Amino acid sequence: MRFSLNDFHRRRGTKFRLYAQSPVLEGFGEPETVWVSSPAGSLRPGPADGRMYAIQPLEKKPYGDETMPPFTGFCHPAARASRAGHFDHIGPDDPAFASVHMFGAVRRVLDVWETYLGGPVHWHFNITHPRLEMIAHVPWDNAHFGWGFMECGEGADDQGVERPFALNFDIIAHEAGHGMIFSIVGMPTPETLTASYRGFHESASDCVAMISALHFDRFVDHVLRVTDGNLYVENEMNRIGELSRTRQIRKASNALKLSDVIDVDTPANDVTGKQVHKLGQPHTGAIFDIMVEFYLDRLVANRVVEPDLIAALRAAGRREQFEKADQTLFTDAFARQPEGFRAALCEARDMLGLRLAETWRRLTPHDFVFSREVEMMLKVDAEFTGTRHRQMILECFEWRGISFEEHESSEH
Repeated sequence: MRFSLNDFHRRRGTKFRLYAQSPVLEGFGEPETVWVSSPAGSLRPGPADGRMYAIQPLEKKPYGDETMPPFTGFCHPAARASRAGHFDHIGPDDPAFASVHMFGAVRRVLDVWETYLGGPVHWHFNITHPRLEMIAHVPWDNAHFGWGFMECGEGADDQGVERPFALNFDIIAHEAGHGMIFSIVGMPTPETLTASYRGFHESASDCVAMISALHFDRFVDHVLRVTDGNLYVENEMNRIGELSRTRQIRKASNALKLSDVIDVDTPANDVTGKQVHKLGQPHTGAIFDIMVEFYLDRLVANRVVEPDLIAALRAAGRREQFEKADQTLFTDAFARQPEGFRAALCEARDMLGLRLAETWRRLTPHDFVFSREVEMMLKVDAEFTGTRHRQMILECFEWRGISFEEHESSEH
């Protein structure tokens, strides 16, 4: 499977201008025009629709334990669509742009994953809040997704300039990922919540962000250009939530194993937020490795790169010596057939997205352990392609210390 959201929605959808990555990064200083699935003219001022809405409070503190949406204070005038029903006329210099960008980014993320899922994501909080409230600015160095809301603050870049998180697609996609995972996998009870589920939640949200970003044409082209097609090289795809040219929130291509993080048997409520994020990193690394493997397989299957060259890269990877491997032939192949590499990356993106979406749909949040996801992913992958990828998937997880055996009921 390989598809283009812009091609799907160009005729009937609504146009937005979105940053594929933080605008502080080289190559992403201008927003990209995209089409989302909302029919042109269907969105109300805000933007708003039947599932979510953006507002611009004059003044507001972040939501907490004592406060819940909807916000009832004074707001700036809502952004309005053009006569043609689009929002791409609102640019970065417009005070309403952050709200428009936030709405468009969340809609884009939903479009990606609803395509993989084959149907809509129904918010887990809709029993009390029928719509998600989105606020692009609160005085806070963070962003969060809660019961019926998502809101963003600002963070300083390398020069100390405050940058709005509402313009950082990775951060928005990660927070939207939390809402999606709660909606797809479910919410455990206090008694069935595990540390592993909390770590999985953070990791899955990072995977949502990584795969969603790969649906921007500019992002795909940039990643391939700066790496010469070799995804083992450090690049924007494996740096989740980049805040500047030198800082990111997490790395997808990390080397962490379960033995490097807090014990998964630790009571869920005893694990700090920092420990939760780190606990998810081995899982994120395994998922990133699987996507790279899919990518290499597609390069060979599409006859873009010779099998011997891929085997040499994989051998270097097993020895953790990518930098010492001879990459000349790989670079030459990319120079000859850049479109072949682009096609392979998009195919790998969709192969992984489809498998993750179906795996998550079949999981339960209660007493979650990582090995259960491995088991389910193997079953899902077998339904797609038989046993072709089974050993590769197992090895990617096992290298991280996430083991699986038949009838297993724990991580170890």
